[in-house]
Amino acid sequence: MDPLTYLVAFFCIGLCIIFDKLRARKVEGVPCSRSFEFFFGTTRHQARTVLKEKKMTWAQYYQNELEQHNFTAFGWGRLGGKRGIVVCQPNDTKSILKTQFANFTKGQNFREVFQDITGDGIFNTNGDKWKEQRITMAHMFNRRQLRDRMSTTFGNHAQDMVQILQDAASSSDPYNIQELFYCYTFDCINMIAFNRDVNSLKGVERDCAFQAAFDTLQERILSRFLTPWWKISRYFQLSSTERLISTSLSVVESYVNNVVEQYHHSNGVCKDDSSGLTLMDIYLDHSGGVVDVKSSRDMILNIIIAGRDTTGSALTSCVEYLVQHPEWQDKLAEEAKTCFGGNTQEALTFDDIEGKSPVAEAVFLEALRLNPPVPVNERYCGTSSLLPSGITVPVGVYVPWVALATNRLKEHWGEDAEEFNPTRWMKGKAYDDYMYPTFNAGPRLCLGKNMAILEGKTALLTIFAHFRFTAKKGFK
Repeated sequence: MDPLTYLVAFFCIGLCIIFDKLRARKVEGVPCSRSFEFFFGTTRHQARTVLKEKKMTWAQYYQNELEQHNFTAFGWGRLGGKRGIVVCQPNDTKSILKTQFANFTKGQNFREVFQDITGDGIFNTNGDKWKEQRITMAHMFNRRQLRDRMSTTFGNHAQDMVQILQDAASSSDPYNIQELFYCYTFDCINMIAFNRDVNSLKGVERDCAFQAAFDTLQERILSRFLTPWWKISRYFQLSSTERLISTSLSVVESYVNNVVEQYHHSNGVCKDDSSGLTLMDIYLDHSGGVVDVKSSRDMILNIIIAGRDTTGSALTSCVEYLVQHPEWQDKLAEEAKTCFGGNTQEALTFDDIEGKSPVAEAVFLEALRLNPPVPVNERYCGTSSLLPSGITVPVGVYVPWVALATNRLKEHWGEDAEEFNPTRWMKGKAYDDYMYPTFNAGPRLCLGKNMAILEGKTALLTIFAHFRFTAKKGFK
């Protein structure tokens, strides 16, 4: 054959190899999403529904697909050859998060997508690095810290919210309660973790700019899951999404550098009293006082994600459901009278709330059940595994588990599973972590679970001791 023929042959073979690498594939033995297309798989439908038209969130998309498959499991395939099996049954979730924990890790794709935000922090690592960070952070969330340091911070900042809401109540204009809650949780986690009084509740411009950039970063970065060429786009700044991510990231990293600098300038907090130790203190003690800028940055961003976003979102959901069920606002107000002891101007303490706030706790947990702040999470299968439902998960397959769907399964929660009913938490029944995976489960169970519940209860009791909420006309 002449050289041209060889060239054409090699070119055609190359195209075939590229085509085979890029084309989407199904997971054998698992029913696939009906939106699966040749070559593109589920990529185009997911991108159009979730990202472009924004008809629903990722969690709602997965929940709708699970409903079409009787809430068992379904498979997807995306460009680049990535495959996934979406599950929601508690036994499967338990197998992934506990029984076969070693087989399911944070996969490379997940880690690379979120590297810009979480770096090598606790939410984005596996193995010894994850264990080391978990042991370090666990010191921050003991009962003494809850009683002495955290509860005081929560109570004081909750009173700050009351002052702001009093001004808002004097106006007839609608009020963005979620923005308030995000500032509340942001102020709390900065004080608890870094001994830093940021005062975002009072509108400090720099801290508000960080929060806006942080929200943008988290929202836009999800598009990378459906963009196989996102690394090229990031490197050359080809897309508006990657340019916006870079801009937001520069704001976030500038803020984080400022946190580290201010902390070291103030020499932390008093280390004679272990109840006053911040996460930064614990981290530095664990590292022998040697400051690793990269590790500090990753730790700070991971703890802000955990301490700000989840509880802020949960409190917003609480108010949303309480507006629809005003009788529970009255019950909260009655409980608040008991907890405050008649003096609603004083900040609530740990002893005021502990064991005395079943209504607030039930409302908080029920809102989290119906609207979990992290409605979807994901693991990567590194070893072929058999799930209790009979599904075989091949190596290299991603397994999203959907808390939003698990928390609403009627066979576990009853016929009223879709309804807001805090009473279910006041009957003395304990719910399995895998039936209620809002706080994750297994070895990665949320370290800050008790902190989040205390923070949520403090905010609810303080606010409903003073106010009632109604929805803006036309609110759905």
